[in-house]
Amino acid sequence: MNKTKSPKQKTTGFDILYRVVAVILAVAMFPAIYFVDFFTFEITHEDISGLLNYFVGEGEETTLHVTYDSISISEIPELAQTLSSFTNEDFDFKAAILQNELYRPVIVAAAFLALALVLGLVIIGFAAFSNKIKVITALSGAGFLCTLASYISFTGFFAKPVLNGEITLSQLFNVEGIITSFLMQYLGDVTVFALCGGFFAVMFLLLGICIWSISIIIVNASEEKEKQMKAAAKKK
Repeated sequence: MNKTKSPKQKTTGFDILYRVVAVILAVAMFPAIYFVDFFTFEITHEDISGLLNYFVGEGEETTLHVTYDSISISEIPELAQTLSSFTNEDFDFKAAILQNELYRPVIVAAAFLALALVLGLVIIGFAAFSNKIKVITALSGAGFLCTLASYISFTGFFAKPVLNGEITLSQLFNVEGIITSFLMQYLGDVTVFALCGGFFAVMFLLLGICIWSISIIIVNASEEKEKQMKAAAKKK
């Protein structure tokens, strides 16, 4: 029994445009997440002069200050190095953080985000070398859901308890060898702690790829239906 092969679909200029846009959106995730500010925070803390006054015996009167800043992933190694400077040479800062149960939501969030980035790489491969729009739609949709899960894990189970005071800075830095409990009062209270530009860039780029792909599928389906209607009209 002979099998008839379906004719190979011709790649049109519109298909190439779709693939180029999909590749650009997927590639843009990586510089965005690395260089754009990833999370922002605001800490209300006592003036460090209060600590100096304590040591020289000139009273304990202090004033409150507000520190607001945003940090990108590219700056995290430098921040980790700064925190490590408070420890002894044998202290493993990374291992201590991983062993702290309070950071588990952050680890889960990081895992989901890493999966989303892996899916972004797969999208680049499919968009660059094939016309499999449905596959790209599924991958981008899955990637968006991963970023959503990452957001929920970080915001709901880590940032929110920090802001509510359920998790204090003292608990977060309760790692042997980092900062003494006496100094914790000068770290202050966290009043803002949220994900920002870099994270949301990845989330909405993946959502953009998904919406872009769905729109192409709808256009292709309508064109195919129109061709079938014309073919049926000619037969009549």
